[in-house]
Amino acid sequence: MFPVKLLDTSKEARDQTAEHERRLGILSEVLQAELDGAVTITGETLSDCEPETTDCLLELARDTGSERAVFVVVQKTSTLILQVFANLVNVETGELIASRDLNFRGDNDEAWRRAGRFLAKQLRGAAD
Repeated sequence: MFPVKLLDTSKEARDQTAEHERRLGILSEVLQAELDGAVTITGETLSDCEPETTDCLLELARDTGSERAVFVVVQKTSTLILQVFANLVNVETGELIASRDLNFRGDNDEAWRRAGRFLAKQLRGAAD
């Protein structure tokens, strides 16, 4: 699993960087706990892929012994509405196994936790 990324297009006046970093961590922790055998590729290892091309990222995932990789991006579109885009990819072939897009309301820790649990369930079902 690669680190979850955030695209904030909400244009909120208040800087929420620290809160969002914490919530990205929460989402990552939930996904790692809920997806059997998930290994998060750390930023240190990720720095070997500059720029982050698909081929390089898949090679990093292969190096961990993984058969599949999960790519997740959260987009915050307004104060209350966020979207999660997730792709589950076969590391060897690069084929897309599953793609999930979901919306959730509430930019708070619990909403991000619930979204993570729901996404993990969706990805587990797709991987079977």
